[in-house]
Amino acid sequence: MEIKATRYYSGEPITPFAPFWDYTIAICKLDIDLASMKELILKKEKEIIEEYPKDKFPLVDGGTGLGLDSLTSRFKYFNLLTWDHPVCKQLHESIRSLHLKYHRELLKMDPPDLKIRCWANVLRKGERIKKHVHAIHRGSYLSGHFCVSTIDSSTKYVPPYKTDNVDIEVENVSGEMTLFPTCLPHYTTVTKSDEPRITIAFDIIPIQGVKPYDNENLIIL
Repeated sequence: MEIKATRYYSGEPITPFAPFWDYTIAICKLDIDLASMKELILKKEKEIIEEYPKDKFPLVDGGTGLGLDSLTSRFKYFNLLTWDHPVCKQLHESIRSLHLKYHRELLKMDPPDLKIRCWANVLRKGERIKKHVHAIHRGSYLSGHFCVSTIDSSTKYVPPYKTDNVDIEVENVSGEMTLFPTCLPHYTTVTKSDEPRITIAFDIIPIQGVKPYDNENLIIL
């Protein structure tokens, strides 16, 4: 697995009150059957939205702005990695491999025991994911996404303590997976294609950091 990793580092502060940041965004290409994954997600989208109607289940869209009619707003009610399909099992193993290499390269040690939540996002023409952050609590760890069908689309990451209007823009390439710190705010450009923009998102959570009320559909990484 070949990984392209970019580090964003402020340098050591020279006063105790200066801001500090150090995070790495890693990207790798996966050899996964994208057509099968796309077909599966579009099929599951209809089933999940029908199974969890917004008038009967408490839904949140995670600050994405996609609303309560979206598949994204049902992210706590399913885990894509548990679907009984070869591409889902392959994705699970690929996330495990990327994370292990990322952790070992940066920290020179093996990672702790982990769980993972994984869901899909389906955006139609004119839609976009607004700036949001997955978690900023003490136990926040790593998140990522995998591009299934992304035409003329980008994800933008917002650096901490930014002093200009320039965000980090990463082109969404179908078949590529990105790993980044969970606390890093991000958003997408507007979907311009008539084809749905389909991505898979995930949160990796240390088992010791899992809150009792936040254990829905988490599985072992």
